[in-house]
Amino acid sequence: MDNVTKNRLKLIFIASMFAVPVLTAWLLFNNPQWLDGGSTKNYGELIVPAIPSELSDYFVGSEDEIKDLKGRWVLVHIDTDGECSELCEQSVHIVQQLHVLLNKDAKRLKRVYLDKSEHQDNVFLSQAPELFVLRWSDQHLAKLQANVKNINDGDMLLLDPLGNIMMKYSQDADPYGIQKDLKLLFKASQIG
Repeated sequence: MDNVTKNRLKLIFIASMFAVPVLTAWLLFNNPQWLDGGSTKNYGELIVPAIPSELSDYFVGSEDEIKDLKGRWVLVHIDTDGECSELCEQSVHIVQQLHVLLNKDAKRLKRVYLDKSEHQDNVFLSQAPELFVLRWSDQHLAKLQANVKNINDGDMLLLDPLGNIMMKYSQDADPYGIQKDLKLLFKASQIG
C-alpha cells in the first residue's frame, strides 16, 4: 500500500469518527422504539398540548379558595354522577396517602374534589384532611369535557401552577406511579 492510500484511509477513519455519533444520534432520535425503555417516563396520560384554563371555569368557589389554589400543582378528582362510591373513597384515601409520601414537597400539591352532588355534604369527603371539596354543575362539566376528551367519573386531572391541564389519571391509578410523576415534575419545575 502506498502513502497516498494510507493517508486517504486515515482521513476516512478520522471523518467517520465524527460522522458515526451524529448519524447514530439522528437514527435514534427518529426511531426511539429502538432504545430499551423508549417510551415516556410518565405514568399518567400526558395531555398534549397542555390545555390552558382558569380554575374558576370548572367550579363554584370563593375567591379565597381560588387564591389558595393558584400557583400550586393541583390534583383534581372528577365526580360526574354526584355520588362518591366506595371506589371513589378509596381513590381519595390513596391520594391522601400520596400527599403524605411526597414529604417536603407535599406543600406544593393541592388536592381538589369536584363534587356534583346536590344534597348534603359527604361525611368522608368533609373529614379528608387538606382536601378542597368544591361544587360544580353540568355546565362546568360540559366545559371540561369540551377541553379534555374521554373524562370518566373518578378520573383525576393534574394542573400545573399556571393552570394548564397537563395529565390525566384513572380512578384506579397506582399512587406510586403518580408520586413518581410528581417527583419528576417538582424536580423540573421551579414554580409551585
